[in-house]
Amino acid sequence: MNATTSKRRQGRALGRSSLLLIGLAAGACPALTARDALAQPSIDVAALVKLVDEQPADMDRALWKEKRREAAKRLGTIRDKRAVAALSKLAETETFDIIGEIAIQGLGQLADPAAIPVLQRIAADPAREKAQRDLAKKTLAKLGASDSSGSSGSGSSGSGSSGSGSSGSSGSGSSGSGSGSSGSSGSGASGGSGPRHPPGGSGSGSGGRPAGSGASDGAGGATGAGATTDPAGGGDATAPSEDVPPASAAILGDSEEVPAGPTWAPEVLAATEHLTLAAGSARFDYDTVRKRPSFDGDVAASYRRRIEEQRRALGFGGDARLIAGYVNPDGDGSNRGAVISTTASGEARFYSGAFYGIGQAIGRLQLTYLSIDRADPNADDTKDVRTSADLEIALGGGWGRVLDVGAQLRVRRLAQALEKNRALGRPIDAEVSRQLQSAWWALRGTTSAHRLLTTTVAILRKAGVLLGEPDAGLTYELLAVLRDGQLVDRQSGLDVWLGFGEGYLLREDVPGVASGRVEQALARARFGQQAQDGKSDLSATGFARLALFTGDAPAPWALGASARVRRFAYGEHGDAIGALDLSAEVALSSDDLDDSNVGLRLGGEVGFSWVMNLASSMRVAGRVVDDAGELSIMGLVEARYGLLDGAFATAP
Repeated sequence: MNATTSKRRQGRALGRSSLLLIGLAAGACPALTARDALAQPSIDVAALVKLVDEQPADMDRALWKEKRREAAKRLGTIRDKRAVAALSKLAETETFDIIGEIAIQGLGQLADPAAIPVLQRIAADPAREKAQRDLAKKTLAKLGASDSSGSSGSGSSGSGSSGSGSSGSSGSGSSGSGSGSSGSSGSGASGGSGPRHPPGGSGSGSGGRPAGSGASDGAGGATGAGATTDPAGGGDATAPSEDVPPASAAILGDSEEVPAGPTWAPEVLAATEHLTLAAGSARFDYDTVRKRPSFDGDVAASYRRRIEEQRRALGFGGDARLIAGYVNPDGDGSNRGAVISTTASGEARFYSGAFYGIGQAIGRLQLTYLSIDRADPNADDTKDVRTSADLEIALGGGWGRVLDVGAQLRVRRLAQALEKNRALGRPIDAEVSRQLQSAWWALRGTTSAHRLLTTTVAILRKAGVLLGEPDAGLTYELLAVLRDGQLVDRQSGLDVWLGFGEGYLLREDVPGVASGRVEQALARARFGQQAQDGKSDLSATGFARLALFTGDAPAPWALGASARVRRFAYGEHGDAIGALDLSAEVALSSDDLDDSNVGLRLGGEVGFSWVMNLASSMRVAGRVVDDAGELSIMGLVEARYGLLDGAFATAP
């Protein structure tokens, strides 16, 4: 007995010791947890909410937008009513910035039922872009709520008195059931018993009034999917189909299909197409030697299309021009004239590396009218109309090529605008560049920049280049780039060729001008270079020709060169202001006659152009020319309107 009693006492002592140790350990855990919690830094929710709502005075807008997005992400991890309210406001109001999507995701992480009505309004809003609506629906599904805001169901007219109200209430002679987001539920019997459910109940029934069925979730209002039945009778009512176009769509990139342009083959280096009207071109000059003022103006239309591939290049085009002029020399006489001319041309090149063989053809037709009123009353006045035509072909070889890289410069400017506004998700690679230029080509005849903008935004967003929807500032800068006519005809490269030309000239009784065959040696050179920032360029041309196989007749020759530099001015947000250009020319020529000398021509010109759209501009310029000792000072005004402009280039 003593041994047994002793063992029992020892067991009870050990039990008390074990319980004491367990109690101490259990008490220590909360203490450690509390201490660790006190050691964690507290999150200033009020400061985050303030940063989201208001731009600090010492922070520029681009940086604030970035910090604001970071603050919204942090609010999505804090279980605080203030965070729910702030994110709900962002989700509902920020429709054109990625922060709206961040807020929707944050509301899903917080899982607070108070956000359900906001998410349902977003999911049902046809003015939202589809990506935001889909994200709101996914978030609602995560919260266990419906993604629609109406009631839908079926009902039929009849003489029964059973039914249920949208609020889930029950009354005498009615039966129904309902459930709300608060979790309350109940059923009503014919005696009128049953609890009244808060707004947000669900129920179904039939009776003399339309009734709806469908789940409804949220606080403060019933929601469902679809429309009620026809009050006049029975029938099924269904929710609007997602395939039905909304009454109003997101303004950028979600309402229209991306136009299908050409699919450029990998070997295509560049392509251009231009249809241009030039009206109101005018010139006034004064000849100081003969004291003769003169004026002329013209209207013209031209079309050009060219495609450059690695192994070949093809180009063709034509133009028509009407020129009218008036000359009033010193004295009583005066001259009037008009010229109508048309030209068609084509060129083909075949490359082997940088070297190529070339073939050209050109045809001209010209009608000339001339009226001369003589200063001498005893002399006869002149009225004359003549027709002339040329047909020429040339064959030769050359090296290099010059490409119009304006389209690539436009793509580069787009990337710079996105990066400046911190909206560049990734660089614009060659594939995205081709997609953009293909769509622009398809829209080359459009007169509105809206389609250009929506198409460009859709392509950039789909490719992951554009982060979210552009705000007003970025949209303006994108529009400025797309409308920038100063990016048209931007030449880059070096091209030199030599050839032999054979022509046939048809002249109608033109004194001193031979008709028939003409052979000549030809040389041409072109050069173009664009500045790295795209705000200036340099171009130059050169030519030489020599008449061949003239026999005893003179063999005239001529050669010359010209150069031009342009500086393009832009506003703070990419607005094209205009371009200042400066050019110079020099030429030598000889008629190869015994009584004539070599002629020298020197000239210079300065001008300024205003760009109105992609291919339309107005230019004023002044020109000074010394032609074999005769000095001419001219003023020019030119206006061009582009009906069609397209360009593609693979590399600047």
